[in-house]
Amino acid sequence: MDYFAESINESPVLALKAGAALTEVGGCAVGFDADGEAVLASADTAAIGVALLTNDESIPAGGDVQVQYKDIGLVKAGGAFNIGDKLAPDANGALVKDTSGAYIAIALQAASAPGALVQAIVERGTVAAASTGNVTPPKDNE
Repeated sequence: MDYFAESINESPVLALKAGAALTEVGGCAVGFDADGEAVLASADTAAIGVALLTNDESIPAGGDVQVQYKDIGLVKAGGAFNIGDKLAPDANGALVKDTSGAYIAIALQAASAPGALVQAIVERGTVAAASTGNVTPPKDNE
């Protein structure tokens, strides 16, 4: 099989189509709608990344939206949090301290108020499910 181009895209940014009109989306968490288009993520929506600050302030449905899905970037705070806190979207896509176990970023700076732009490590995080206490650890010879 011949390949004419590299098959690995190392860019931390995805170019997506907006599934709805987006306003002041820069720094907010973004997820997919049922059609696979970008929409603001919320506390009930899985986030795939954070919209870049260089996006237009107003993006019409079907317009282009740039989404960072890894590496260090700027995120919009939805409330106060500390350095090292895992962050998840609030109802408006801004990032707040995660309480659900489905975080999208880790804060590299503290935020003291909603709307603050702070550096964070953007990643699609996962948190292991809590143990029920019925797990038997493996023996040394296993």
